[in-house]
Amino acid sequence: MKATAILAAVLATATVDAAVIKQVIVRQQWPWSTDVKVEYKLAEVTAPVDISVRAFNGNAELPLPASAMKGDLYGVSESGIGQFVIDPVKAFGNTKVAIADFRVELEVTESAANINEVLYKIFDLTSGECTDVTRSELLNGKYGAVETDFANIGNGFNTPLSDVIIWTGVTNYPGTKTTKLVMRKIPAASREWMIGAPDDEASYNYKNDREKQHKVVLTEDFFIGVFEFTQGQWKTIGKTLYDTQNPSEFSGAEDSDFRPVDSVSYGCHLRGWPDLAGQKTGEKVNWPTNSYMHDIVSSRWLSALRSKLKGVPFDLPTEAQWEFACRAGTTTALYSGKNVSIYSSSTPCPNVEELAWTRYADVSTLPGGTNQSHPVGLKKPNAFGLYDMLGNISEWCLNYYSDDISTGGDEPYENPCGPGSASGSGVPNGSRVIRGSDWSSTQYYTRSAYRNNHRQYESVPISNGNVLGFRVVCPAASDWVK
Repeated sequence: MKATAILAAVLATATVDAAVIKQVIVRQQWPWSTDVKVEYKLAEVTAPVDISVRAFNGNAELPLPASAMKGDLYGVSESGIGQFVIDPVKAFGNTKVAIADFRVELEVTESAANINEVLYKIFDLTSGECTDVTRSELLNGKYGAVETDFANIGNGFNTPLSDVIIWTGVTNYPGTKTTKLVMRKIPAASREWMIGAPDDEASYNYKNDREKQHKVVLTEDFFIGVFEFTQGQWKTIGKTLYDTQNPSEFSGAEDSDFRPVDSVSYGCHLRGWPDLAGQKTGEKVNWPTNSYMHDIVSSRWLSALRSKLKGVPFDLPTEAQWEFACRAGTTTALYSGKNVSIYSSSTPCPNVEELAWTRYADVSTLPGGTNQSHPVGLKKPNAFGLYDMLGNISEWCLNYYSDDISTGGDEPYENPCGPGSASGSGVPNGSRVIRGSDWSSTQYYTRSAYRNNHRQYESVPISNGNVLGFRVVCPAASDWVK
């Protein structure tokens, strides 16, 4: 039960350019709630403004974190009555306290130029409709809890990103993992970075050339799934091939709808094969610059997803897109800003455990007492707000696989996408890249730079397929033509 804070209220005014606050009213919502409701009258607004808040007990300023408030605080674009709510327990603690001379001061400041940027998209897999979620809506608490300080996500977490907005509340709604598809914008355009692992990154002598570092640059921003695609989402899209709604080995689990779909074949399920008779529908440029990639066969699942969601050009990520999204600005082995501290086949590493499901997970409550996939979104996210980028299930990428991603020529490589054909990949059966490690892997494989491959041609059921799943991307540019 929440503690009670006894509050008094006074008025406050502030201005920026023409905008002015003319009146403030503060009311505690007692007896039905301890929340404090603040209403203000804003006039002469000509451009979006933010409302900053300070709280006082007499002359003594009180701590008031942004996470304790929600309402009309960011990107307010019209004159009129605005309101927000202060949660006194989050703000002042859970000890019963009387604040005899409570007052607030409001200040109006110009909103950031990107205050109305769309950071998340919510696709309804039933109706096909899309809801855009803006920066201001997230900061105003319209969609639940958000975090703007990555250090609050986990002990010792750090990121070089200066702009962090993580929608942590996305994990609280079952529909976001079953009947809806939530995607996060990744600001990748024109950012030069290093793909792969540095020579001094410990990896149990696995790296060799597979993780050789190269300078790369992506030319476009993109959206990527917040979660690995789940069995519930797969079933919502419906039957497309082999008369099955769920190919997963773990479909019988009670929580299967919330687990990633597994046993997914690149060719049979997702995209089709580029060079087998009757499967090729024509070569064309697939976003962003994968000129050799074949179009998706119409009977495959990704084609069904595109049709269901009104032609949005969903696809698998290239591995460069995947690693950029996974790292979220970090250069360490893990996207928490930490490294793998224990490389052992029998001892779990705590730095990995907080991010990823691996073979060290507690299996005592799982069916049969064996290790397997887990519901998405239960571990810590990265600084872009993406979950399970490491562990749980390995994720298909668009690229053909080669031991070194080098494309020749000068670095930075622009939109690198690997060999141009199956025969040029140097891997039997034209294998595609898979990233992220999985529930069956030991933790020295659970790193942002880890790369592996699997045969694209394999028919269903695929061998060792219970570790193979995916997440989707789509372009951020509204004028993209598929």
